[in-house]
Amino acid sequence: MVFADHSLATDSVFLEAHLVSCRNVLIYFDRALQDRALGLFSDSLVRRGFLDLGSKESLRFSKYADRFVDFNSRERLYQKV
Repeated sequence: MVFADHSLATDSVFLEAHLVSCRNVLIYFDRALQDRALGLFSDSLVRRGFLDLGSKESLRFSKYADRFVDFNSRERLYQKV
């Protein structure tokens, strides 16, 4: 597990991860910043890695939606393809 200070608004990818958990943060971002963050998550995840979002968040309207499949839609858990 890596704990690091990282800005979704200004920093770039800094690791390869098997799981990215970002719960209830994206709801506070505008569409452009949401897409930036989701792009960073996608680029950070290894193939078949998991993205965990909050209960009010979704990939549905993101330009990165095609990079993921629903693994558990009720829990907002997605898997990178």
